[in-house]
Amino acid sequence: MRNLRAWRSAKEAVLEYLTCDVLVVGSGAAGLRAAIAARATGLDVLVISKATPGKATSTIVSGGVFAGTREGQAPDEHRDLTLQAGRGINQPELVEVLVAEGPRRLRELLQWGIKAALIGGYLFSDGRPTIWGEEIVRCLVARNKTLGTRFMGGLVVTDLKMEDGRAAVIAHAADTGQWRTIRAKALILATGGAGALYRRHDNPQRMLGEGYFLALKAGAVLQDMEFVQFYPLALAEPGYSAFLLPPQLADFGRLYNGHNEEIHEKYGILERPAGERARDRLSQALFEEIYRQGQEVWLDLRQVSEEQWCADPFSASTRHHIGERCAAKRRPVRVAPVAHHVMGGIRIDPWGATSVPGLFAAGEVTGGLHGANRMGGNALTETLVFGKRAGETAAAWAQSHADGHRAASLLKEAETPESRSRSPNAPSNPERLLKKLRRILWDDGGILRDHQGLTRAARRVAEIRAEALDLSPGVHPKEVQSTLELQLGAATAALILESARRREESRGAHFRTDFADQNDASWRGHLQIRVGPGGGPVWNFAPLPAAPER
Repeated sequence: MRNLRAWRSAKEAVLEYLTCDVLVVGSGAAGLRAAIAARATGLDVLVISKATPGKATSTIVSGGVFAGTREGQAPDEHRDLTLQAGRGINQPELVEVLVAEGPRRLRELLQWGIKAALIGGYLFSDGRPTIWGEEIVRCLVARNKTLGTRFMGGLVVTDLKMEDGRAAVIAHAADTGQWRTIRAKALILATGGAGALYRRHDNPQRMLGEGYFLALKAGAVLQDMEFVQFYPLALAEPGYSAFLLPPQLADFGRLYNGHNEEIHEKYGILERPAGERARDRLSQALFEEIYRQGQEVWLDLRQVSEEQWCADPFSASTRHHIGERCAAKRRPVRVAPVAHHVMGGIRIDPWGATSVPGLFAAGEVTGGLHGANRMGGNALTETLVFGKRAGETAAAWAQSHADGHRAASLLKEAETPESRSRSPNAPSNPERLLKKLRRILWDDGGILRDHQGLTRAARRVAEIRAEALDLSPGVHPKEVQSTLELQLGAATAALILESARRREESRGAHFRTDFADQNDASWRGHLQIRVGPGGGPVWNFAPLPAAPER
């Protein structure tokens, strides 16, 4: 206990206090766009992130493609495709906002000088493999700096407290090992998703979903956490990273297994491009082939013409990397799914407000827009549309709560996960536990699920959570942050598994082999989580009204 008390004393001795009007946690496109909107009102806006602003975010490693509406057309097609992908449980008010405002937000980026092409309603940023979103980040960071937004990188938020509409967070700094407490009149969470909780993923390695659990602890309602989207067509060649293959390009090729069976035909997948409009079913098909039947799945692009390869900027940008470096122009290449996007998250209203006064959210950390499955291209558009709205609403809140910096009582209550460590002398090895966690979620909490596997996974994750809380925080600042991220990430993993266990049907990206049918009579709605009076999770199912005939 002496070591634990010494650790707490050391933490308190270096605690640094900062204040701002609007605090944005996360520097992907959603956080950056929210900061622009808030700063445009003249308020003091601070953006904090784990890494350099915009780096190590899902935005920078995305395909750089924004979905929108063709110029001069009504948004009906975009709306219908979004609802079709969501399998009946999108929040319709969020969808209406997305399709109505998306085109304006895309044109806004062009006005701000982004290097991009607007083709057929889609905006393709001028990135480069494997960071196509680099240009998006450059544009949004530059806009923020012009406005005078403050940035602070290298911070891992470990606790978030809200009281009377005021916010206080505790964060650990990687460069100095210091603890910083930041008080704000309004707080916007834009921490991204949790794809890196899975063994195969295309997210930044530290994208472990801490924001979900932090929001839940602060009193926000989470929903739809069982819906994790997997991208079906990622490179699975030994020695190469899980490089995403553009949906249009993949459809020009031939997808088949070791028995020479055509995958699309075998599983009745007719939508095109399948990698965009049937991501759930194609991922399930490939997981069944590769991880259940022991087959290899191949994509043959040798007959793809130059014209087809350059059909859109995303496909064209992969020509050298996939075609030449990975030799896809000379031989078939192995493909397999990867964890890609979380559709569930914090429940928000159309203006980005959560159920907690003063707490706002935008981007992948929120849930409801995409329903049970996300249409390709909507994630980046979502960041702009709801980032702007959350920023404006948070600024209005901050302006109407001038005494928002008085949060001393919050600071006394705030604590970090490791401050509850029961065995501070236990060796710190978060990497070993994270590797186990990723394997568990991939095997039993991923693309194909059943009650037995989910129960087994939940038990094993609970053991990892207990072991993670027993880890010594370590000495080196990066080791401390890895331990903190593991503790919070394991908590989010438990929420995903329990949500998947409770939803006894298959819908979109959530597929239960023991409940293989979609059950609208019992499960058309949102499975929600909040913290109860005793501090434990309280689960509630909120059914949706019958869908209107169209």
